Amino acid sequence: MPSRARQVSAAPARRIGSEAFGRSQETAVWWLTNAGFLINARGTILMIDPAISVEPDFPDRSETGLRLLVPLPIEAKDIPRLDAVLYTHGDDDHFARRTAETLSQTKALFVSPPPVASELASMGVTGDRLRAAAVDESFEVGKAKITPTPADHPWQLRDPERFGVPWKPEDCCGYVIDTPDGRIWCPGDTRLMDHHVQMKGVDLLLLDISRSEYHLGVDNAARLANILDVPHIIPYHWGTYDAPDHPAYNGDPAEVAANIKGAENRFHLLAPGERFTL
Repeated sequence: MPSRARQVSAAPARRIGSEAFGRSQETAVWWLTNAGFLINARGTILMIDPAISVEPDFPDRSETGLRLLVPLPIEAKDIPRLDAVLYTHGDDDHFARRTAETLSQTKALFVSPPPVASELASMGVTGDRLRAAAVDESFEVGKAKITPTPADHPWQLRDPERFGVPWKPEDCCGYVIDTPDGRIWCPGDTRLMDHHVQMKGVDLLLLDISRSEYHLGVDNAARLANILDVPHIIPYHWGTYDAPDHPAYNGDPAEVAANIKGAENRFHLLAPGERFTL
């Protein structure tokens, strides 16, 4: 049975078809649920933190073990091609192992911080298919230039005895993706850093709106959007999982948008699988 506690659910998912992976004369973005995104930058296909597989015997349950509030717009097994997968860190709602194993069968480049790279290597992703994410070290994939950015996400400090060693700075990152049509920035899961408010030229901000103290949080998510004055914002970390007692999964877009200047024109509340053209 669904939890009775109040949660904001995303709109019904829109199915992502094969046309999203074809050649294009523009850059488009799709929200994959939770913190995952698909980007087609004029035919270069990228994914950020895809968690798009379900439990084999429970199609309404994510591979994270959580019940889905909305269906996935596409599953890993249905991805026809992929140029690169970008992981921000190793939490299982970002680095989803069943999804990663399925996507490893493509010819994609996998980019990640060291803890994720170790897991990927154990899956057989090695050599020139695996790249370390080093802050400010840019590289190109097709039509996209990708630059990792710093992140601060030591959530295990809540209880190190229970959760283990906290993530170190080098264990987490965000990504700037420069495309022919504009600059996309996904900060990843992070507390607000000085580096973040000094970012320049961002056209589309993928914004974590969860309530956790080890994420931006409601106030700092709005603050970052206002300081950078980006023309377009797509929120994530909301509306996906039935986990009412887990603040990281339970952002409320309306709560954040209410504190963003001009939100009616630049805060884009996507349904899973809905296309946004940059």
